[in-house]
Amino acid sequence: MSLLARTSTVTAATLGSRVMGFARDAGTAAVLGAGPAADALMAALSLPLLARRLLAEGAFNAAFLPGLAAARARGGDAAGGALSRAVLFLLVLLLLALAGLGALFMPVLIGVLAPGFALGGERADLAVACGRIALLYLPLAAGAAVFGGIANAGQRVFLPALAPGLANAVVLCVILYLVLATDMATGTAAVLVAMAQVAAGIAQLALMKIASLGAPGAPSRAQAGGSDWRGARSVLRACAPALLFAGLSQFRLLIAAATVSALPGAVAALNYAQRLVDLPLGLVGASAGAVLVPLLAAGGAGRGRHASGASLAALALALPAGTGLAVLADPIVAVLYQRGSFDAEDARLTALLLAALAFSLPAQGLERVLSATALTHGMTRTVERVGLASLLACALACIGLGAAFGPAGAASGVAVSASLSALTIGTLLARAGHLHVDGALARAVAGLAGGCVLMALVVGGLAQAWPHPGAGTFAALGRLVVLVGAGMLSYGAVALLVRRLLRRATG
Repeated sequence: MSLLARTSTVTAATLGSRVMGFARDAGTAAVLGAGPAADALMAALSLPLLARRLLAEGAFNAAFLPGLAAARARGGDAAGGALSRAVLFLLVLLLLALAGLGALFMPVLIGVLAPGFALGGERADLAVACGRIALLYLPLAAGAAVFGGIANAGQRVFLPALAPGLANAVVLCVILYLVLATDMATGTAAVLVAMAQVAAGIAQLALMKIASLGAPGAPSRAQAGGSDWRGARSVLRACAPALLFAGLSQFRLLIAAATVSALPGAVAALNYAQRLVDLPLGLVGASAGAVLVPLLAAGGAGRGRHASGASLAALALALPAGTGLAVLADPIVAVLYQRGSFDAEDARLTALLLAALAFSLPAQGLERVLSATALTHGMTRTVERVGLASLLACALACIGLGAAFGPAGAASGVAVSASLSALTIGTLLARAGHLHVDGALARAVAGLAGGCVLMALVVGGLAQAWPHPGAGTFAALGRLVVLVGAGMLSYGAVALLVRRLLRRATG
């Protein structure tokens, strides 16, 4: 299969999975709302979601695939199979042990992840029960990641690309059952959704296993009893910096959720809002991995300009997306979520948190590009230190701003943390000569910012002049489509003008 065909396959499957993911989140919101059951479920699913973010979105492959290729170059498919077998065993064993410890100490974990849940209260007890079930997902995710990596190494992309969509389909089936059974906003519904996450993990693992059958480097190709333990340990160690930055947005969400957990409904509302931020953020991350990293890895004198261009491209996507989510937070949440158990008050709180999180989008998008640049240039320890420092800054900002301004302030701490991280990495890259910053880049950024200001004025003015129809109606959906279209046109007009001015200035 050609590179274009493989890319198209993955892109189509990813977009389909994202659409099903929104349907899953909207269904969960309709069934559970943003009340105690939803709070408990979101707290319980935080660790499985973190595992999925780390293992299933490319960060694990960044270390595993080069190791697998090196092993096969040394000793053929038998050596690759020995490495895969050892990685599979160690990773599954590690996450199985973590799942066991997590189940044993789940009350303590919930106390850390959601300190605002009253000990022995409804939310805490339900979160413990759901958490113990959901942790079974961890070893399943480990196995799926290894088999998926083996399939990708053999250029088999179709079945692995379908895995996220299959997982969403499994959860959607359970949500449909709950809707038909009218089991809404109850502890039983939350437990069933937690069980659905485990069933989704089983389905993903089975599909990835099928995709890897007979692939070069599969465990079955190892010689009898052969396992490359040293190589496996090297692969797992090499994962650390990539996994840290791949999970930064999820780590920050955990910190913000812990800060707001005392307010009923806030944990669920924060998670619903983050799902909307994840879509443009994921597109920026995918662009960095698929376009920027290969260019930098190829070397050459233009790598600094490649990094600058990728940074500008990230801002060109993330700035208008963040602006649009902030300005249109109310209608977006009303159209996507407000139905069933998710009432107007739930929508108001979720929209408030979405607007706060939207301000983090440009910084987090830029951070992903800059961190990929730094890792490609061998600045591994620097990236690790900046990432850890940003999490400390996030905790301090969320606590301080949360105390002063409530849940929206705590959510704004994510933007503060990401901004400091992006600024630090960008400065270090520029000093090392790996990031080219000049007047043209500054003018382009100013033009993008101007376009976002115009977009906000146009969309905000139109939204004020056009009264909001009832939630859950086709009129509300039509209004949102028109507002989004008006924003895209206004921003696009300014972006084209800036592009022409830059071309004239550079001759």
